[in-house]
Amino acid sequence: MTKHATVLHLPPILWLSFASLLQTWAASALEGIVVTPAGVPYAGARVQVLGQSGVAVTDREGRFYLEGEPTPPFVLLLCRPDGVALRPIPVPTKPEGVLQVRLEPFATETVSVISGTAPDLELPPAAAFTLTGRAELDARAPAQLFQALEDIPGAGRSGDGLAAVPSLRGLASSRTLILLDEGRVSAERRAGPSATFLDPVTIEEMEVVRGPGAVAYGSDAFGGVIRLRTRLPSFGEPDRLRYTLAAADATGERSAAVELTTSLGGGGLLLGASHRVFSDYRSPTGEIPVSGGEGSSFRLGFQRLVGGGSLRLLWRSDLAFDVGKPATDSNVTRTTYPEERSHRFSLQYDHGPALGLARVSLALNADSYRLLTDRATVPPPGAPREVTRASVSARDWGVRAEGERSLGKVRMVVGLDGSGRFHLQAVNDAFVYEADRPCCAVRTSHEVSIADADRSDLGAFASLAGRVGGVELSGGARYDAVWSSTQGGYFGQRTEKSGAFSGFAAASLPLGGGFSAALQVARGFREPLLSDRYYRGITGRGFITGNPELEPEHSLQFDGALRLERANATLSLYAFAYRIEDLIERYRSGSNYFFRNRGAATITGVELEGTAKLSGAVSCHAGVQALRGRVRDDGTPTDDIPPLGGFLALRAYLSPRWSWHTRLAVTARDERPGPSERVTPGT
Repeated sequence: MTKHATVLHLPPILWLSFASLLQTWAASALEGIVVTPAGVPYAGARVQVLGQSGVAVTDREGRFYLEGEPTPPFVLLLCRPDGVALRPIPVPTKPEGVLQVRLEPFATETVSVISGTAPDLELPPAAAFTLTGRAELDARAPAQLFQALEDIPGAGRSGDGLAAVPSLRGLASSRTLILLDEGRVSAERRAGPSATFLDPVTIEEMEVVRGPGAVAYGSDAFGGVIRLRTRLPSFGEPDRLRYTLAAADATGERSAAVELTTSLGGGGLLLGASHRVFSDYRSPTGEIPVSGGEGSSFRLGFQRLVGGGSLRLLWRSDLAFDVGKPATDSNVTRTTYPEERSHRFSLQYDHGPALGLARVSLALNADSYRLLTDRATVPPPGAPREVTRASVSARDWGVRAEGERSLGKVRMVVGLDGSGRFHLQAVNDAFVYEADRPCCAVRTSHEVSIADADRSDLGAFASLAGRVGGVELSGGARYDAVWSSTQGGYFGQRTEKSGAFSGFAAASLPLGGGFSAALQVARGFREPLLSDRYYRGITGRGFITGNPELEPEHSLQFDGALRLERANATLSLYAFAYRIEDLIERYRSGSNYFFRNRGAATITGVELEGTAKLSGAVSCHAGVQALRGRVRDDGTPTDDIPPLGGFLALRAYLSPRWSWHTRLAVTARDERPGPSERVTPGT
């Protein structure tokens, strides 16, 4: 079966504008050099102007060239070779000759929160970008990934407890892409990937892009991208041993983590481990059943210069055990995840000017994944306990190669991007525990739901950006070919093929006085999960049967942004309207669940956020959100839409060791729950 997506049609005037850009003469460039606190050239660093697209990589002598010399004042954002951002560097006036950038001591080089334009050329400029560094993550100490997103307008979650799934702009269920060290975090859970196994203390930096990301990443990026990075040290950095001990009363958390970084073999070595335990949550009304869990992590990484570029190698093993899924009917039926394992290897290489390009990047990823789901009845005294278990395992791969160069005054990024999942297996077993023998189980049934399934997605993309007069125009296009198949199991042997075009066109305009505006239109797609098509068995909600005839979803997305940037403050207003066609919906019939394509859904919203430096080390970050989603067929609300709400956070970094942080959040009562949700009170 072959399916073809609708081709993105953009106004001809935009294509003519891009064509005229290609005829412009070469632009001037900003030349600079980056050195360490000791004055040694810093190779492999990524340099860009904050709020603008385009990235340069420093060579062996620490030199970089940014095409299209920016007009002062501007702010440079430097990233270490591992991609982790350093403290922004203001450039108030045009430098005389070569701009020299001297890094601060490594112990003080930390970023809290940066908001602005998406930094990658292949992401639309009206998308909202937030970078959260290690200092902010340490101050807030989130227990799970979704909690690290609490200070981002438009961010939400699906579900409760440790297994809650993060989402952006009301687009959950694998419509928000999560990247860990440039590799996709995938799961066959119908709610989408939650990265339950991930301990935030092991993450050095989190980038969140709210808005369409299909040109850059293909499927699964309707709502945006959550990109997480593990820190790797550079050669010459001081040896450091960092440890963390934590305990909390309400959540019953007890955790410990240790991380060693040192120089070895001309590069930097990372060795880290962590372990944590959560007992059942104690609320004001009492203990919440099946709300606890346990997890462990191990990391080994190495980074050094090779062939004039930066090579990074990293292994992560992240494990979660006995993670509960609290629900209103937990006194009758309880769902837990006894085991979730991810063993992940990543290789990344970044090089400065080479092969006629200003920058070349390569990323390879491999992951082995396993998830167990138990659904158990709570029996009356003296009765046997019945447990149904789903065991899912798979292997993932990913490869991405991209290059950037200048065509006169036009910046261009081209690349190839592939990802896939193979050897997916799913087995369902049922057990009975006799009341007088609670230690021993008798298996009563065994079913192979999926014997061997796989999916491969191969994409090619290109993006352009340049100025026509005072307006910066940008656009991008991508084509993906996707193959899905299953061999054996409930649905037997099947193969599905599809092709999808994605794209965006955008215009950005400086308005003067620190104001700027951006408008964009984008189109993307989402391929159904293998389990959406081929799985039959238990889930966290109950018994479900897949649908091999599912069509891919497609989106038409409009975004607008109005930004104000001053020396010590920023203010951004975002508005968006998204239409999702061929919506893949999980619906209930009787006591079981099924999948279908259901017409179209629309999501609209407004987000307002600002940052300000109040005095000395004290800063403020605030945001407000108002979103609404509905199914166009009958006007019913869609799931996973965050309620009306806002937050105000104050923080102060007094020294590398001391800081304080306080936060106030308010949410309205949600009177429009989705079909699988309930009315929730405000706070």
